[in-house]
Amino acid sequence: MVHGVIAWSYLPALVAVGAALLVAYLGFRRSTTTGEVGSRSSSAIPRLVGGLFGAAVRRGTPPGLPERFGRMGAAEFEAEISGLLRALGYAVRPTPPSSIHDVDLILETTGRRVAVQLKRWNAPVGDRSVYGLFAGRIHHSTDEAWLITTSRFTPKAVRLASTTGVRLVDGAELAGWLEDRSNAEVERGS
Repeated sequence: MVHGVIAWSYLPALVAVGAALLVAYLGFRRSTTTGEVGSRSSSAIPRLVGGLFGAAVRRGTPPGLPERFGRMGAAEFEAEISGLLRALGYAVRPTPPSSIHDVDLILETTGRRVAVQLKRWNAPVGDRSVYGLFAGRIHHSTDEAWLITTSRFTPKAVRLASTTGVRLVDGAELAGWLEDRSNAEVERGS
């Protein structure tokens, strides 16, 4: 074998991996082209892996989050999170549904603007979402970017977020925000 050239015996494995990645990518692109939060709520990779190995993708609502999140549609979930962010003191403006820059909401408060992407997912959110939101932050000229999910993040997503400045809010932190809002409402009612 010439140095730097892949041995022919590896070619079938490389072709199979490449085909699997292409199928996953095309499935991901199809699920993200509609511009709706809910349309982006299922990753092609877990479906592909589940199909290849017979594994079932976990369904339901992650611990700590209300069960109703698992039954919500895209518009309901966006409205729920918008209401939560308003209760936290932000002015909330949705982006147009056809936005291709992975930003669902723009938050404004005291001279700061935040680009927000929402992921009502059961599977971990990966680095592609972080990268897309980072590009969306630049496109929308915001000061910050937050990626909010009902799930959790992959290690690659966490590493990329740390270098791009994207704030990651996982399901556990989101549940904490909801609890804080509920406690504040109880205190105001007393």
